[in-house]
Amino acid sequence: MKNKNLILVTICIAIVLLGVSFVLMNQEAFDNTLIATGLKKSKPMLADADPYMKKLLQEIPVQKVLPKKKKNPREIWKVGRGISYPNYLLKAQRHLEKHGGKVLSMEEVESRNGSVVDFDFVAPFGDTFYVQLQVADSFYNNTSRLAVAFYASKELSGYADELNGLNFPYSLLITPSEISSFKAGLTKLNQYESVVWLPMEDKKLRSKSFSKSMIFIHQSQSEIQDIVTDALEKVPHAQGIATRFGSRAVEQQALLHAIFNPLQERNLWFMDLTKNRYSRAEDVCEDIHLKCRTESPFDPSRMTHAVYVSRVLKTARRSGKAILILPISNASFKAIENLEADATAQGTEFVSLSNIFQTE
Repeated sequence: MKNKNLILVTICIAIVLLGVSFVLMNQEAFDNTLIATGLKKSKPMLADADPYMKKLLQEIPVQKVLPKKKKNPREIWKVGRGISYPNYLLKAQRHLEKHGGKVLSMEEVESRNGSVVDFDFVAPFGDTFYVQLQVADSFYNNTSRLAVAFYASKELSGYADELNGLNFPYSLLITPSEISSFKAGLTKLNQYESVVWLPMEDKKLRSKSFSKSMIFIHQSQSEIQDIVTDALEKVPHAQGIATRFGSRAVEQQALLHAIFNPLQERNLWFMDLTKNRYSRAEDVCEDIHLKCRTESPFDPSRMTHAVYVSRVLKTARRSGKAILILPISNASFKAIENLEADATAQGTEFVSLSNIFQTE
């Protein structure tokens, strides 16, 4: 009898030892079983622990990830000051949808720490994340970008000191047929980026002074391309073309194709300044994969210099990039006296116009 009991005890001990060794060898599977049955709580997974999530955090971009707390069941993502929440969320949404993820909800709420955003989404690998975006105390490096441009005119020579005194890059919009009137002024400038300011047929303007160098809707494709090519030759090192007038021209798809072909061959960009809501420029640019933007230059009939500068800075802060376009005048330089300080205070970096056109 004693021998039987000893055998039973030995067998039980062997079974226990086998069970323990199995658990030790398959700890992860055992833990998952306990979690599935509710006998053990899962460890919170930080977003930056997954390869895809690391890419998402870089794309937004997120400065720091904080784990969940008892008082806040959401993971906290700290984002840099200088860009609005909608801009961060748009980047996140695009990245998620591109890789098979899905946004569940986005809601901006007020808290003791100011405005925050509750952001719920399903990652491409199936896990659901409940995070909260919070603005960090510091700016993210190069959070937003601002380009500054001026219309070149015969008054240029009198403002060489002001232009050379700027501590940030700037561009000059130059009309080829007028360049002879301020060529001497250009030689006084230290450094600038050239842009062809190309006259085009307008609905309101009937100017004879640009008759030979202006693009009209009745012209053939070869005539238009000859004008564009000639303009680019007269403005050396031009990085792109911006519209001068042109509210009628930008509605013509065939005309735009004729303008864009020489630009595409030279890897240049196009900027529509007409503010015409019927413009086809962006559609044609998208069709042929040309870098293109629609911008609103300063309009003295609608606002003051100060209001315009303030709005452009706000655009840079909210969307991540903006372009300031002003005439060369005392009022313009007065309006940008504190531009450098104001831009730095909101985390905005000065760049060239071409930098704004770079593909994100």
